[in-house]
Amino acid sequence: MKKTQVLFACALVLAWAGVAVLHAAEEGHKEGKATIRSVHGTVLYMDGKTGNWLPLKPNMKFSAGASLRTGADGVIDMSVNGLASAVRIDSGTTMQIQTMSYVGTPREGDTTTMLKLQEGGVLAVIKKLSASSTYEVTTPRGVAGIRGTMCHWQVHLIDPFHTVDTFDCVDGRMVVAPFHHENGQPQTYDLTSKNSVILSDKITLQPMNTADLQIFQNEGLNLNFTFDTGNRTGGSGTGPGTGTPNSTTPFNAGQPQGQPAS
Repeated sequence: MKKTQVLFACALVLAWAGVAVLHAAEEGHKEGKATIRSVHGTVLYMDGKTGNWLPLKPNMKFSAGASLRTGADGVIDMSVNGLASAVRIDSGTTMQIQTMSYVGTPREGDTTTMLKLQEGGVLAVIKKLSASSTYEVTTPRGVAGIRGTMCHWQVHLIDPFHTVDTFDCVDGRMVVAPFHHENGQPQTYDLTSKNSVILSDKITLQPMNTADLQIFQNEGLNLNFTFDTGNRTGGSGTGPGTGTPNSTTPFNAGQPQGQPAS
């Protein structure tokens, strides 16, 4: 039953984005790459052959299937699927890059990007996508489709079986389809700038917290620098072109605003 709900939610998001499911099979389909721009603190990647977690370094490149993890002091800045997006992975996060592909050129072509956020927080600046492109993020409780925006996703682990998942649309537009259907009816939430949906045992739609919004906007501007110039290639220090983020405040500010229904 749960698998059916997941597949249905994904189909709703893809339909909203106007993307054919067989897009990846188009002629000229090529594999995209993710590039690590900078790292700070404890950051790891999973070795595909051994399954071991190994230290992550700036300028490393990954194909689809890569899993990344940050420790309590870790931050990763990276580009995902060429120039499709600039992504910041915050501390205490585990994320997998499930799909990266493009048709045409990496800069101007149609792209397909799918991420899986298992725990923690991710901020992304996603370029305006073509009509045939897909950018999708899956969490334990839902899936989001993005058309070109600045957004933040957070998975707060309550226990091994329960999470509170927050989808923040900082700027632009994002549609969220929960896997759990309230009242048994499939739903999607079309988020515009400065709005959030929180998925727990209940679903809460609300404006973004003002403090969080400001933090995400500031961090997004920093990521835009990476996205536009690619100058952040690792190392130590602070500010654009160096290893650590400008802001000393973690962008996943505190606990999620929603709580599971009792």
